[in-house]
Amino acid sequence: MKRIVDLIFAGGLLLTISGAFQKNEKPDTLFYASLNRAIQLGQYDGTLELSELLTHGDFGLGSEEKLKSELVVLDGIPYGIMADGNAKILPSHTPIPFAAVKYFIPDTSFEVSANVSFIRLKQILDSVIGTNTFAAIRVEGKFSHIQFRCFYKQEKPYKPTKEALYSKFEKEEMEGTLLGFFTPKSAEVLNSPSYHFHFIDRMKATGGHVINGELESARIQIDFSQDLMIKLPSQDKLSDVDLNKVM
Repeated sequence: MKRIVDLIFAGGLLLTISGAFQKNEKPDTLFYASLNRAIQLGQYDGTLELSELLTHGDFGLGSEEKLKSELVVLDGIPYGIMADGNAKILPSHTPIPFAAVKYFIPDTSFEVSANVSFIRLKQILDSVIGTNTFAAIRVEGKFSHIQFRCFYKQEKPYKPTKEALYSKFEKEEMEGTLLGFFTPKSAEVLNSPSYHFHFIDRMKATGGHVINGELESARIQIDFSQDLMIKLPSQDKLSDVDLNKVM
């Protein structure tokens, strides 16, 4: 009997140690590959490969090199959504010019059950997220209406995103997930706008950068970040942009 108790205790101790190790393996760090300001100015060459990006988080958004697709990372799976609106799983060697990722472990969650516009959603989030806070946001639900866009593949010499061509989509009665981040305005060089969302539908077939929408019902989860980490592009890749330029 004592032998069995000893084994159970040892097993419990092992589980405790393993759990602590696993927790340490998922730091509360928001990781940026490049600066969103750089990609807005036209830096579309790869900062790192997708395989490296995924060592820093299982949740996030960004772009594929040359804006070939809008990036969505959900539950550790990387999806690229092309200009035709179709989503596909991206290979690990895919070059990524910009992304924001985090291991998503929610600090708070709540539900909305009435129709909520995109503007109202931001107001609700404002009531929970402090203006000086960095946070990852996951919204899973049913959308009565959603509007999103995807860029067409760009070629050099690159133009700023505001001049780049894109396709826009409007969908009705669609279930899916909004993935996004809140960034204080004073740090908009890292990620902007303050609420930056991408969308992917429940079937993982379509999505893109969110422009507008309305929720019928949703579960909202928020993960506040305690640390930031930034990997910058090489200097030669920044030679054609001016990060001091006011957008």
